[in-house]
Amino acid sequence: MPRENRRKLFGVFLALVIIAVSFTPQFKNIVTFPQQLQFLEGQAQNLYFGFPVNVYLRSNRTGVVNLNGLPLSPQAAKVNLGVPLKVEPLQRGEAEVELLLFGVPVRRMTVNVLPPVEVIPGGHSIGVLLLSHGVIVVGEAGIGKGGSRTINPAREAGIRVGDTILKVNGRRVQGVMHLAELVHEYGQRDQTLQIEYKRKDSFLFSEIKPILCRETKRYRIGLYVRDGANGVGTLSFYHRETGRYGALGHVITDADTNQPLNVAEGSVVKAFVTGINRGSKGQPGEKVGVFKEDAHLLGDIEKNTQFGIFGTIHEQIHNPFYPQGIPIALSSQVTTGSAEIMTVLSADQIGCYEVEVERIFNQNTPSDKGMVIRVTDPQLLKETGGIIQGMSGSPIIKGGKLIGIVTHVFVNDPTRGYGVFAEWMLHELEIDALAGAGVFLLS
Repeated sequence: MPRENRRKLFGVFLALVIIAVSFTPQFKNIVTFPQQLQFLEGQAQNLYFGFPVNVYLRSNRTGVVNLNGLPLSPQAAKVNLGVPLKVEPLQRGEAEVELLLFGVPVRRMTVNVLPPVEVIPGGHSIGVLLLSHGVIVVGEAGIGKGGSRTINPAREAGIRVGDTILKVNGRRVQGVMHLAELVHEYGQRDQTLQIEYKRKDSFLFSEIKPILCRETKRYRIGLYVRDGANGVGTLSFYHRETGRYGALGHVITDADTNQPLNVAEGSVVKAFVTGINRGSKGQPGEKVGVFKEDAHLLGDIEKNTQFGIFGTIHEQIHNPFYPQGIPIALSSQVTTGSAEIMTVLSADQIGCYEVEVERIFNQNTPSDKGMVIRVTDPQLLKETGGIIQGMSGSPIIKGGKLIGIVTHVFVNDPTRGYGVFAEWMLHELEIDALAGAGVFLLS
């Protein structure tokens, strides 16, 4: 066979091999691997592709990471993806890494080596006092017009339950009573209300003419509203050098509308657990907690996100199990296996309880369900039945690192629930502004 034909056949064969390989799950693991990898300085980590083939890796910088004991550099190095790759982060910085298969680049990744961060783990019970921007519409109420006839000006103007009223005639609404006074004031003047309100992420405007209620003798627009929320939760972690904290692990929503509260101001205070309503299948349990609104102030609430509440605490927080603090693990470092959670079951005494991390969800971007945990501690199962309301925010610790935060319980199995990666909560602290304190921002 002529040499030229042999070359063509070999080219076709190689193309078929590449096509066949591209459909394997192992190859898909490579091409779907995160474009950004983050490692903590001085903490070695293994990566595993499960793809028994030799590839080449090269980096635009030398000295950022070692791979299998050798430095990654602009000179391509051959590695076998069928065995774990040991990554050793050497110094803080960023490098671009390229993976070549059959001489063809198939993946480019940015490797960031970050400084480790230590926090005081929480577990403390806290009272949460939250005021929202504007007032939230939680119901409608018809206004009597004589006989059995009623009217609802707000509904006719397009306002719905779940909307947040922000301004009336350009004046910012500061609470329930303030809205009532504005409505009555403009009603007495026979003026139309220019209402600015928010529905999810959209800002809307409506005109409403207040109506004099025959029963109350005051002008009304036909709405029930609320301007905040309060309850008992759990502190997740505290950064001693900056005073910043994270808690709850999930967003605070209005009880009636299930809409996230847009924080105007808020505070956290000390709380005490006075009782436990044990959970069972189909019936989540809860902590019975008490706090006084004029109790000793711990700190403020600056924002309410899908990963919890965040702000600054004005006094030192102590943990009896980890008084010196522990490092926060990156999501890529979290594995299944035995772990522990910390929470309060009586008064203000923090307890440490055994759990099993059953499943890890690999996440390239932040999400509120990063792992599944199962309570295995006999005492916790006896007293609570598993995970109960008020336990949200409890830190999950494994191998001496804060890996996650308890967020939700499985309604049909209270022994199991979800946790969010601690890395995502750390991101919410906006710690790029605190870089001088040795904290890093996760991208």
